[in-house]
Amino acid sequence: MQSKRQNKRIPQAIGAALGAALLLGITACSSQPSESATDGAFPSSGSGEVNIFNYTNYLNPDALTKFTEDTGITANVDTFSSAEEMVAKVKSGGAAYDVVAVSDYVAEDLISSGSLQEIDATSFPNGSNIEKDFVNIYFDEGRKYTTPYTTVYNGIGYNPDSVTEAVDSWADYFSAPASAVGKIGMHDNQRFIIDGALLAVGSEACTTDSGAYQKALDLLEKFKPSVKIISSDGTIDRLASGETTLSTMWNGSFARAQAQNAALEWVFPSEGYMMATDNWGILTNAQNSDNAKIFLNWMLDPENAALNANYIKYSAPITGIEKFLPEPGEGDAAVIVPTAEELERGSFTVPCSEDVKEQYDKLWTQFKG
Repeated sequence: MQSKRQNKRIPQAIGAALGAALLLGITACSSQPSESATDGAFPSSGSGEVNIFNYTNYLNPDALTKFTEDTGITANVDTFSSAEEMVAKVKSGGAAYDVVAVSDYVAEDLISSGSLQEIDATSFPNGSNIEKDFVNIYFDEGRKYTTPYTTVYNGIGYNPDSVTEAVDSWADYFSAPASAVGKIGMHDNQRFIIDGALLAVGSEACTTDSGAYQKALDLLEKFKPSVKIISSDGTIDRLASGETTLSTMWNGSFARAQAQNAALEWVFPSEGYMMATDNWGILTNAQNSDNAKIFLNWMLDPENAALNANYIKYSAPITGIEKFLPEPGEGDAAVIVPTAEELERGSFTVPCSEDVKEQYDKLWTQFKG
């Protein structure tokens, strides 16, 4: 039986700004805890603290300092290394935090388990700044439980000074250009690589066409002898140093590599590419719910979002953010923000059906040997 297509296509998104952001005026003079907005109104003042659970090195310390200056609320950050670690701690009841970073593929689990508060983010003062194609998103229709934080793009990085062939597509990458043979990097990431290979052979992520998986396997097996390393660790330094000259890359990692080596170039593959989102949610057992809402709303302001994005090198789907992203100085690199046409080619990475997951597992096992 043919199952419903699992990857959601993104229509053209980036357009004119939705107007000046509503800035939340918050004073810091009170030493008392913030009053809860029991009448349903958005909290208008804050003090005290907000406790944030986030990925390591995924928040700009200067942004947190500015948040405190703007609001009077102290932001405390604790970190985790994987979404799975975070979910386990939250669902066990051992996470004494207010705000948590939620990757898209675990959001539905946290929502269905009652771990996240319903917040109706589009009603926030800055809720209208959420890019329209990121409002009715597959894991949280209408943004009832989450706000968007970052976007992650699966693409290709290469050094045109070393790789003399054109690299514009997954087909170009998997063709193992002669000038890159022996210096090709590949992530040890099943979804990333198989999705790219399926696109390269003219199919799509999570397809139910068994023939497409055989074509993808044939492509990967032919490609493998030309690969220097299959690893998701160290991709930044390897590409920057020239140890690899062609590699699968995430956009933020690529920007950090480009900051070390300005010759590097980024590719949104012409066949399309997969993308993911990280998001913010407020835990049901949060002790500082109003402060948590104030933090999420503050991060939806394009100037604040840009301050953070320029540090972590992952952009956010916030209208107008590009106006506040600075031109990179020496030893830095620009945050990658897709054009409308480039964004049109993107597809959200969503969970495949169980039958399709078996196809992915089988293909990956055969490829890795």
